[in-house]
Amino acid sequence: MKTKAISSIFLLFTIAAGIISMSPASFADHSEVTITPVPGSGASDSGCEVDGCYNPSTATVDVGGVVIFSNTDTASHTFSSGVPSDDIIGTEFNTGILEPGDSYEWIPENIGEFAYFDMIHPWMQGTIIVQEAGEETHSEEETHSEEVVEETHSEEVVEETHSEEVVEETHSEEVVEETHSEEVVEETHSEEVVEEAVVEVVATQESEEKGGGCLIATAAYGSEMAPQVQLLREIRDNQLMNTESGSAFMGTFNDIYYTFSPTIADMERENPVFKEIVKAGLTPMLSSLAIMENANSESEVLGLGLSVIALNLGMYIGLPAFGIVKFIQLRRN
Repeated sequence: MKTKAISSIFLLFTIAAGIISMSPASFADHSEVTITPVPGSGASDSGCEVDGCYNPSTATVDVGGVVIFSNTDTASHTFSSGVPSDDIIGTEFNTGILEPGDSYEWIPENIGEFAYFDMIHPWMQGTIIVQEAGEETHSEEETHSEEVVEETHSEEVVEETHSEEVVEETHSEEVVEETHSEEVVEETHSEEVVEEAVVEVVATQESEEKGGGCLIATAAYGSEMAPQVQLLREIRDNQLMNTESGSAFMGTFNDIYYTFSPTIADMERENPVFKEIVKAGLTPMLSSLAIMENANSESEVLGLGLSVIALNLGMYIGLPAFGIVKFIQLRRN
C-alpha cells in the first residue's frame, strides 16, 4: 500500500510539473515577426550560410499575422519568396530592392512553409512557417491529454499482478527499442537533408564567389551551371577581378546592373517569350566577350576590354541606328 501511495504522489507531481512547463509555450505569440539580414551577409565570403543569413533564419507566424522585412544592413537587399532555381519567384511576396533602413510588411494568407532568398545575394536564404493561430496550444493540449491517459494506464498496471507487470515491462522495452530505431532513421534522414542543403549552399557560394550573380543570364538560360553563365563568371573572376582596371570596372558596373537586373530577371521568369528575346539578345554579346579569355595582363584587359565595349556599342546601338536612318531615307525616296 505504501508503494502505491508513493507512486500516486509521484504521478501527480509529474503531471503538475508537465502542465507548468508547457504553459509558457502555450501562449507563445506568433502574431508578428521581424526578419533582418545578418550584418555583413551581403559579402560572398561572410560565411553566413552556416548559421543563417537572416535573423531569425526560420521564422514562425500565424495566418493573418504580420511579417516585417527590415533592412538593417549597410547593403541593399531583397526578400523574395522562392529559391534561385525557381522559374517564377515572388508568388507569395517580393519586397523589391530595400535600401538600408527600408522595410516591407507582408500579411500571410496561406498555411505552409515558404522559402525566400535575396535576389542580389542569392546565397542568403531563409524559411517562414505560417500556421493557424493557436495551433501550437492545441497540439500541446492533445499531447498532455495523451500523457495523462498513458500515466493513468500505467498506474492501473501497477495494481495488477506481478506477472502482468513483467509482460508490460517486456512490451515497454520493445516499444523503447522501436522508438530508438525510429529516432535513428529520423536522425539519418535529417543528416542526409543537411548534407544536401550544404551541397546546395556550397555550389551557390562557389558560383557567386566575387560578387552578385548574373541574374539576367541565369534567368535566360535557366541555371547558374549553364555554359553561357559559366563563361561570364569565368571572365569576371579570372580576367577582370584579377586586375586593377577590371576590378574598378566591375565595381561601377555592379552598382548600375543591380538597379534593374532583378526586375528583368522577374520578367523573364514570368514571360517565356520575353525570356527567348533576351536569350537571343545575349548571344552576340557572349560571342564578343569570348575575346576576353585571352586577356591576362593589365594592359591586355584594358585594351581588349575597350575593344569589346566598342564592338557591343556598334552591335546594339550603331547597327540599329544605321538601319533606322536607312529605313527613313528609303521612305522619303
